[in-house]
Amino acid sequence: MEDSWLDRWLLERFRSAHTSSFGKLSARPGLEGLAEEAQEVVRSYSQEDMQQRIFQTYRAFFTSPLLGFIRLVVRIAPNLAHPLLIWSTPLAFRFLVGKSEPIAQNQLRIGRCRFAEQAGTEACTRACKLPTETFFREALEVELHLEPNHSTLSCTAELALLTQINRRLQS
Repeated sequence: MEDSWLDRWLLERFRSAHTSSFGKLSARPGLEGLAEEAQEVVRSYSQEDMQQRIFQTYRAFFTSPLLGFIRLVVRIAPNLAHPLLIWSTPLAFRFLVGKSEPIAQNQLRIGRCRFAEQAGTEACTRACKLPTETFFREALEVELHLEPNHSTLSCTAELALLTQINRRLQS
């Protein structure tokens, strides 16, 4: 897969945010350097500390206005939140995960994750799945369930709005 100018720009922004949270851990450029950094982070940090720092990375990467916009959509137009997140992800995160496609209104399939392929399955689980699920729940008020398949390096993402989950629990 050839990276577009947008992929390269987003990867550079993400690496910059990651460096702000963890320091510069690899001199290698691009995704290879990020993967090397993720492997070092998984070896060197507790899960709790790593998740807090990755949360900081995501906050810096997404910026406050974008996070505020997503939370606003989740709160005032929840029926638009799933499509917004599912349909924007293939463009916004291609630099990190590679080709992905919506498979339902609230589901996305990542064919062969570039990050998992470069960083390995332990980094996939500890530095991506767990912190990303936490970030979506706490920062965006969206329940995200990532289901990686470590043998194929594919992944399925499923979203549920916390407001919908809370309504079901209260019923």
